[in-house]
Amino acid sequence: MPNSRHRTTAILATLTLLLALPGHALAADDLAPLSDEFSDAGTLRSWQRADEVEGWPGKWRALDVNAAFPGELHIEPQTSEWYGDWQAPYLFKTVSGDFVVTARVRVTGRGGAVPQRAFSLLGLMARAPRMDTAATWTAGRENWVFLTVGTGNGGVPQFEAKTTVNSASTLELTPARTGWVELRLARVGASFVLLHRLDGGRWTLHKAYFRPDLPATLQVGLNAYTDYDTIQRYLRRGEYDPRQANGSLVPDGQPDLIGRVDFVRFGRPNVPDAWRGQDLSGVTPAELVSRLGFPSDPVR
Repeated sequence: MPNSRHRTTAILATLTLLLALPGHALAADDLAPLSDEFSDAGTLRSWQRADEVEGWPGKWRALDVNAAFPGELHIEPQTSEWYGDWQAPYLFKTVSGDFVVTARVRVTGRGGAVPQRAFSLLGLMARAPRMDTAATWTAGRENWVFLTVGTGNGGVPQFEAKTTVNSASTLELTPARTGWVELRLARVGASFVLLHRLDGGRWTLHKAYFRPDLPATLQVGLNAYTDYDTIQRYLRRGEYDPRQANGSLVPDGQPDLIGRVDFVRFGRPNVPDAWRGQDLSGVTPAELVSRLGFPSDPVR
């Protein structure tokens, strides 16, 4: 029965390989269908847009799959900002419980390798669903965390990590570089862990936030925003009230972000049970990276 023995050997070899993989790869099946490789334009319909869900005007200069860039999602936001009560383009899927989401992205300006307009970034976001709509909107109800890449100061590559609690935002800008980068956002209980990896490099712990206030079910996906320079002009004149700003387009904006997304992949993390009840900012970076940002991931 040589064929039977060969099949058995192949099955055992496959099981051995799977058991050697990082834990969340084995438990990712229920979230794997949310993933998108962006090779089919029709998959854009599987994503929800926050502006459509909540009834705001869309602030998308461009949004397509497998068109402008074959095999990629293409995003260009209009002048907008994710800060405080201000909202910007957001493409998401609904996820309950713990998750790991990874995206490979590239951000450029419209005229060069780095956007020149301040706070022009794209990345991964986890957001509490709004219980209101544009018609019933109330200030002070934005709650989310994100990790994006592009530029904060304008003209220099940077990451932005930001957490917002009841519309009070706290941000951190750190150096990045041009080209493709992978971003990873993981939820474990009440903790949210942000990681990044430059092409050819290894996963690096970026930030960990403890957010016990966030609900079990979140919107998880891609956000984008650009051109804080124009927004600042309006703010100085007292003309950028969040309700008005979210409900209209800036007529003289200068958006400067072209976002390309190679893939977005969802999975479940496999971590110690004790992690789900603690603030993971107290766990060593090496432990977080080994569990949630795997050095063994294929390097492109």
